[in-house]
Amino acid sequence: MSPSKTSTIINRKDNRPGKDGTFELIIDSDRLGHLDYSLPDNATMTIDYVQVDPSLRGRGMGQQLVGAAVDWAREHARQVIPLCSYARAVMARTAGFQDVLAKR
Repeated sequence: MSPSKTSTIINRKDNRPGKDGTFELIIDSDRLGHLDYSLPDNATMTIDYVQVDPSLRGRGMGQQLVGAAVDWAREHARQVIPLCSYARAVMARTAGFQDVLAKR
């Protein structure tokens, strides 16, 4: 599957408004990945888990999910705590994400 030749959308949905949610990776109407997050307080977002269908690994789809979450956190003046090891690695190696990385 080639994401460049398909319709790729990332949607955010609240699971429990104000508590947690999911960013969904939709490709040609199929949910092929997701990022789960929680909102422990008004200033923080934790990225709990990132998963992408194995057929898409190595194509940057997981990084796009993390990027969507980081963009949302910026818009809502939240710092990000990446509990997921994949999200932590993406945020550590991406200079554009350092401004929202929570100091622990």
